[in-house]
Amino acid sequence: MKRPVTMSLMTSMAVLTIACGTGLGLGTGVQAQEIDGEVSFAWWGSEGRNRAVYGMIKSFEETYPEAKILPQPTDFLRHWDRVTVQAAAGHLPCVPMMQTRYQTRYENLGVLLPLDDLIKEGKIDISAIPEDVVEGHRNADGNLYVLPVGLWFETFQYNWPKLEPTGVKEPANDWTYEDYIEWAAEARQKLEDEDIYPLTQLGGEILQFQQYAQGRGEDLFDGDKPGFRTETLADWFELWNRAREERLTPNMAMSAEEPSATVQSFMAQGITLSRTGGDITASELQSALDAVDGGFALQVKPPNGNNPLTSGSNSLSISANCDNVDASAAFVDFWLNDKDAGVEMQSRVGLTPTVTLLDAQVVDPASPPTLVDRIKMYKGFADTYGVNIDVWPDNTQHLINEFTNLYEQVGFGQMEAEEAANLFVEDVQRALNEG
Repeated sequence: MKRPVTMSLMTSMAVLTIACGTGLGLGTGVQAQEIDGEVSFAWWGSEGRNRAVYGMIKSFEETYPEAKILPQPTDFLRHWDRVTVQAAAGHLPCVPMMQTRYQTRYENLGVLLPLDDLIKEGKIDISAIPEDVVEGHRNADGNLYVLPVGLWFETFQYNWPKLEPTGVKEPANDWTYEDYIEWAAEARQKLEDEDIYPLTQLGGEILQFQQYAQGRGEDLFDGDKPGFRTETLADWFELWNRAREERLTPNMAMSAEEPSATVQSFMAQGITLSRTGGDITASELQSALDAVDGGFALQVKPPNGNNPLTSGSNSLSISANCDNVDASAAFVDFWLNDKDAGVEMQSRVGLTPTVTLLDAQVVDPASPPTLVDRIKMYKGFADTYGVNIDVWPDNTQHLINEFTNLYEQVGFGQMEAEEAANLFVEDVQRALNEG
């Protein structure tokens, strides 16, 4: 993880309001300029997200009739394959979407344009974004290459109408995974249906191990070395061995077949009654539960105790090879600051970091209740615990699959937890050395 910061979003909001007044963030710094020409823009997304992005593009082109956005949408994995090839050839789109787990590679390759001068010149207005959110994305070389347009974070999601009859208490924001294992063990004793499980199997999820490590004062990365102890990872694997053996989760074979799509997940099907997942998936999960009268999913902070909320982001950058920087900057600025387009977007690429747009989405009658709840929840977490912008070092993205594979070997009895933990620590160190 690179340059972690913590913030109080509510404090930042107060400072911004005092400093900038009620008109904060509703205008753009580029309106007076002649903006024209073509801007290629590459991003990833589902059908729903793509519709929202095309709406943003249409609004921009209506505001700047002489400018034209050339869209290059695709899915998540193909996006990174494509921009890697384009970067190697010196032909990145003018505006490639980035993400906190991937941005460092492209920053360090020198294929992204530093944005600090464009901000100083007033071509991109970031005054309505809390400073700590911006600084959490700054590269170790001191330059700012990306600006977040969508923040996302993990939440613990639980089906309370199905769990409340077991007599367990509702989860709290300061719980750790050990607390949840004990909570699930209590629920297991009262669940009448043996084919329903209080927990989803999460032993192979590296982001959930990160929450567990944070609960012990550790993390995934610490500069150029692993940020967690081997013993911590071995304990994590053993924790989920216990959960499986006590039927708090489905068995390994069953869990390996769980669909990845939220609307088809075990929790959506009513097979499991809780999980940790991205905040943006909550509305999809609830829609699936509603369709079968399956209960209601509530959310609390992920299980890392009193530590700051871990947040990642989807962001926009400008390529170093771009031949229309002014129009590209205008597009980034428009995405960050235009009130009408921002409200219409409804944070479909993650919660907008722009305070005024968040506030406008909260009061907009068209905003779904799940969006309003996500915004209020994020503000509450940020104010109480702070937020850590989680930027991964280069060459570490493959560790996601390696972590899952090692846990599966432990879960299927092919490897001891301590051996798997040692191997993964070696994998992390190797990745950091080569990054």
